[in-house]
Amino acid sequence: MTVAWRYRVPVATILLITLVVAACSGVVDDSTTDTTDSSPDASISAPTIPGDDATTESTPDSLAMEASGPVHPLTGLPAPSAAEAARPVLMVKIDNHPRARPQTGLDRADIVFDLRAEGITRFAAVFQSEIPDPVGPVRSSRTSDFDLLRGFDRPLYASSGGNAYVAAGLRSLPIVSLTNLTRREYFRDTSRPAPHNLYVNASDLYALAPEDIPAPEPWFTYRRVDAPLPDTATAVAGPVGVSFRGSPVVAHTWSSTVGGWLRTQDQNPHTTAEGDQLAPENVVIMITDYSTSPADAISPEVRSTGDGPMVALTDGHAIAGRWSRPTAQDRLELTDDNGDTIALTPGRTWVLMPEPGQVSFVDGETPNGWQG
Repeated sequence: MTVAWRYRVPVATILLITLVVAACSGVVDDSTTDTTDSSPDASISAPTIPGDDATTESTPDSLAMEASGPVHPLTGLPAPSAAEAARPVLMVKIDNHPRARPQTGLDRADIVFDLRAEGITRFAAVFQSEIPDPVGPVRSSRTSDFDLLRGFDRPLYASSGGNAYVAAGLRSLPIVSLTNLTRREYFRDTSRPAPHNLYVNASDLYALAPEDIPAPEPWFTYRRVDAPLPDTATAVAGPVGVSFRGSPVVAHTWSSTVGGWLRTQDQNPHTTAEGDQLAPENVVIMITDYSTSPADAISPEVRSTGDGPMVALTDGHAIAGRWSRPTAQDRLELTDDNGDTIALTPGRTWVLMPEPGQVSFVDGETPNGWQG
């Protein structure tokens, strides 16, 4: 069950308390589909899971969050148990067409990549710390997904399929492919129009996970509870706008009450199916470019490796700098204008992937060194 944002306790409060206690089945998607079962055999030996007394090592430069127990790798937040911290990743392709809104489960994803598809963005939602039931609407894969998937240590992957080129590409990746072309766990919500009505329970997909899949490595560095922001941070009330080519127009506005960046799309609050407005603790806007996908002449393919300008929105501030990801096996590295690693607020992170010239700030709030 989703908890409404208006009742959320700020992340810093949760972490402080933690530290103190420690001290003391149906219609096929609109794209051409693959009929080959790409799911691997799940009969593999059980994993080795660290004991409940496992600790997270803090880095000498004090950029990492300090914790006395297991931590979810993709949020930096304390995990209830070592077993939950050791879960593998589940990535789900989620629809962002107006007929697919409001979505279900996006507010419980650790990382959400927001990137262009045909005429509108589509989400790659990454789950690890929570297992929401259901998630959707689920949509089809794109070649943009390939390099993102390579960065998550053999993730589970859910989508509504893809054309023959995409399906062949997915079979070549180090993933556990669990699309609705090969699985019966998916279902349709008949109150919504197809193809924007396909859903799946994340718990059903996790039940299919081979037992030897590791937990992911962290994608970001997180601040300690009491660590100040760097002097390169600029206070930003927002809204910070991103006008994707095609649509939508997205904006994030800081809310100290919520402790997150309230999201709108096309000037409307971006809410879950339960009516709660999405408000991640962090928003990373990485400027990149798109080429034409080899799978389809009308499909864009994002560049998620290399480097480029970026701005990180965290704790009511914007920090401009550079993003770097040398290969698809690497995680994102975020650095400010001094070349120092940017440490985010522990919590959820949305990664928006627009092209140059599509980001706007309120007058007087453009962060120092912004080049996007």
